[in-house]
Amino acid sequence: MNVVHVITRLIIGGAQENTLHTVEDQHQLHGDRVTLITGPAIGPEGSLIPRAESGGFRLIKMPEMIRSLSPHSDYQAYRELLRHFKELKPDLVHTHSSKAGILGRAAAYKLKIPVVHTIHGASFHYGQSMLAYRGYIAAEKWAARWTNKFISVADDMSAAYVQAGIAKADQFVTIRSGFDVEPFLQPPRTRAEVRSELGFSDADVVIGKVARLFNLKGHEYLI
Repeated sequence: MNVVHVITRLIIGGAQENTLHTVEDQHQLHGDRVTLITGPAIGPEGSLIPRAESGGFRLIKMPEMIRSLSPHSDYQAYRELLRHFKELKPDLVHTHSSKAGILGRAAAYKLKIPVVHTIHGASFHYGQSMLAYRGYIAAEKWAARWTNKFISVADDMSAAYVQAGIAKADQFVTIRSGFDVEPFLQPPRTRAEVRSELGFSDADVVIGKVARLFNLKGHEYLI
């Protein structure tokens, strides 16, 4: 297949790593013709751009596709996506994240290209202003009309979108995020070495969490 993936930014994060795994596997394992379009990897988390550049598939970096709302930049990004889609002629467009999901689906619909959208995390959530919350739901409803299928990384994501009236339940399928487990199955240091380094004995109960330092990750509830 000829597939184009679109994501807002390739920072080091779960949604981005999941997307990159999908692109890499389609290219390396299935021999698909894969293109990844991304905006700049701006943020304190770090960048996955170097990994994508060494993947062997086509990578297009689009400076116009920034994460924050910007009518001028967003329109320019939409026009650029149209241009790339016309040139690449994909069988399928697969969008990821909020900004790329809206613009990518709009451009794919304009060219009558089938489109799949993965929900890595809901664009509307607690902590937002009511204006932003309702605005994101309205935008998702608008883009849902052009979506052939939704992929959710968790059943709760699908339920949130159905409850918000964005799409019907039969439009969603759950595919949980995959990642490379080998480093955890064959760690470079033993459990005893790590516990000793951190000052724990065999009798100590240790509770931990791995996630980027972001308010929606709920670190305060664990603490």
